[in-house]
Amino acid sequence: MRFRILSLGLLLLCSSTAFAQKDATQSSEPKTPVTFYVMGDVPYKPAEDVLLPEQITKLPDDAEFVVHVGDIKAGSTPCHEGVYQKVAGMLAKSNVPVFIIPGDNEWNDCAHPAEAWKFWEQYFMRFDRRWQHSFKIFRQLEREENFSFVKGNVLFIGINLVGGRIHDSVEWKQRHADNLNWVQSNLRRFGNEVSSLVIFGHAKPVKAHNDFFDPLSETAKAFQKPILYIHGDGHTWIYDRPFAARNLLRVEVDQGGIAPPLKVTITDDATNPFRFDRRNGKPVK
Repeated sequence: MRFRILSLGLLLLCSSTAFAQKDATQSSEPKTPVTFYVMGDVPYKPAEDVLLPEQITKLPDDAEFVVHVGDIKAGSTPCHEGVYQKVAGMLAKSNVPVFIIPGDNEWNDCAHPAEAWKFWEQYFMRFDRRWQHSFKIFRQLEREENFSFVKGNVLFIGINLVGGRIHDSVEWKQRHADNLNWVQSNLRRFGNEVSSLVIFGHAKPVKAHNDFFDPLSETAKAFQKPILYIHGDGHTWIYDRPFAARNLLRVEVDQGGIAPPLKVTITDDATNPFRFDRRNGKPVK
């Protein structure tokens, strides 16, 4: 079951206007490098309720935006409204825009997923609007939590791809199809204008998500340019290329309680533009 904050008519108006318009400032916008920070799977426990606001407020000045890749609570924590409100308040302390995508702990793994989704929509949908910024944000008509924008000559896409239990097999399959369509439609719109693509999701590329990742790999082959899929869920650092498309890199971020937000810089390198700093003295590879 899907819930909506805005009417379908308003969503259609926003989506069609945004995708139809050419960004008049895009050609004059500075190109790469682009620097941003990624966190996930935090806060899980009381100590992390203290840690997360510190991480957010002490981000380096080079941060252009932040992405939380889901799981705002431990899986064992009840999905009470106060949890969503609390974490939204923490993330709102950032000096730069924050984007967030859902994790399974705050949605499909909850005892009542429909209620949990209502809380997520209430506190996190269009979260970046809490800041005044110049990013031209696009949202998917069918799935408003999916977003995209171009910064420099990099395309950024956020999708609702969660781990955890399959709470509704029909919804699961349709959401994966929507996610793939969102990636492909953005590449049709912006693919010739950008030099690389970053996709934010929550879930690991495992069998339960093959109906998304297998066609994504074929899409990546056709795109040819470098793609980064960056996610949470597993809690430990992974840097590898598990896909058939060799231009598709996967990074799993450290759990936010054991490492600071990951610094990502995208350069003009045509073959390997992605640079990472775990900011804890540990190696990237």
